[in-house]
Amino acid sequence: MVKSKKIIAHIGRFLLIFVIVLGLLMVVPNLFGIQMYNVVTGSMEPQIPVGSLIGVRYEEPSMLESGQVITFIHRDSIVTHRVVSNDVSNGELITKGDANAQEDMEPVLYNDVIGQVCFHVPILGAIFAQLSTLNGKIFLLSFAALGALMNVIGSKKQEER
Repeated sequence: MVKSKKIIAHIGRFLLIFVIVLGLLMVVPNLFGIQMYNVVTGSMEPQIPVGSLIGVRYEEPSMLESGQVITFIHRDSIVTHRVVSNDVSNGELITKGDANAQEDMEPVLYNDVIGQVCFHVPILGAIFAQLSTLNGKIFLLSFAALGALMNVIGSKKQEER
């Protein structure tokens, strides 16, 4: 009986740590000027798969070079593609998705550049996108509450010994 209570306490601690780590992964990058995005199309595959979490840090557009991966606003969407060329005199970039046969039809204006992709983690973007919804937040809070409850139940039984 005591061993099962210990296991419950360990599972509870694990759940709490898991929720804390997820929370930190969502918040800490912002402290370093990194914005997080979920990749929803396959235009950058196989380099950056659909469902990847990308971290984007602002970089002065005039300093961007061919081959760098950037994130920018295109109409009402956020797009991540590779820089093909940088036309500093006109303040625009030519980009192309790795999986696309041709360069993008419209150049990216410097004002539309969000920044350069500094890292990506496959699958994590899809998970974060789900956790960012109302249902995801309720799930996380429930998960944390369950972890806390299991930790308390397991710890109380250990103290009674």
